[in-house]
Amino acid sequence: MISQPNYSQDLTGKWILKELGYKEFKKNPGLRILKFDANKAELFTDLELTKPELNLSVSDNILLLDDGKKYGHYKLLEKNVLRLFANGTFNGDRAILDMDFLRLLPTKTQLSQKEIETLSFEYQEEGKPAFKIAFNQELLDKETLERLKWKEGTRMKIERLDETYFIAIFHHGRKGASMPIREVSTELLKIYCVPNKTGEIIAVRSK
Repeated sequence: MISQPNYSQDLTGKWILKELGYKEFKKNPGLRILKFDANKAELFTDLELTKPELNLSVSDNILLLDDGKKYGHYKLLEKNVLRLFANGTFNGDRAILDMDFLRLLPTKTQLSQKEIETLSFEYQEEGKPAFKIAFNQELLDKETLERLKWKEGTRMKIERLDETYFIAIFHHGRKGASMPIREVSTELLKIYCVPNKTGEIIAVRSK
């Protein structure tokens, strides 16, 4: 007899959307933070949590809208991984969408935000050029900007929600992805909630 894992149903806290999918199709539609508090849940689209996009009530693994209609149901795949089956549309047809959320955990670090911002890292993916991670500076060289006739290229900034640090990426002055930092030191940077095979990026300090 094979026993099934018994994960606690305490969802209190904040969860970030990793990807949304229908069957084999997967994508990340942008920042989504799902906040659970007792028998209520709120869905936000910004780290400031200024105004919820949805207000939901929680009952027996079911999320209900304000009008009492079912928004979806969920199950814990792992202690810190939640899958929400939400009513939605795919290519114009009604469908049940899979939304995978990861629990936000405090970033492991002994560094302050200002100290992190002084560091730069590199991530090397096999067969591809090294990817630079640095903060509060233009990441494209001047020649590339002039050739493309761009005033701005790509910048990264450190943002924070509670005890979790994020890397926010800006393209042409507009905010794009926000990725949570699992761990950062003077030598190493680990980012999670990444849509790749391992689900994370491990970057090393630039020399």
